[in-house]
Amino acid sequence: LDEIIDTAAVAIQGTCIGTRTQRDEQTKLVVTYTTFAVKDVLKGSVQGTHVIKQIGGNMPAGELNFRMYGVPTFVVGEEYVVFLAGVSAAGFSSPIGLAQGKFTVQQYPSGPRVSNGRDFHEMTAGMPSVVLPGAKAPVRHLGLDEFKRLVRARAGRAR
Repeated sequence: LDEIIDTAAVAIQGTCIGTRTQRDEQTKLVVTYTTFAVKDVLKGSVQGTHVIKQIGGNMPAGELNFRMYGVPTFVVGEEYVVFLAGVSAAGFSSPIGLAQGKFTVQQYPSGPRVSNGRDFHEMTAGMPSVVLPGAKAPVRHLGLDEFKRLVRARAGRAR
């Protein structure tokens, strides 16, 4: 997690409000644009909406489908915390480590929690100041506020 935070140019909490797939004019590749309504900026600087461009996707009407293994997809209406690389010369900006940099926000009775499917014990092993519950049991979800505090502390952006 420390590498994901350190490497990210931008980290946001947001809701996916749209996706569109098309052939890219510049590269001629099939690309998907995903638009987020930004709720919180954890690192970097972005506006109220943020669009990312990733390789691959399903073209409308089944014209052409192109999938790159590991490139994450996003569902309209779902909330995420994403750690994004800087924008390439061709305009691409995928999550750091592909699916590793995409954390889904889920609502629980105790409040919102984040997960990317990995064990937070493993992900925070390089962050000695982080103490997680359940010394040996995998921690698959973390409270959203706790996660954002951890990210901001690492990114040097207290709030």
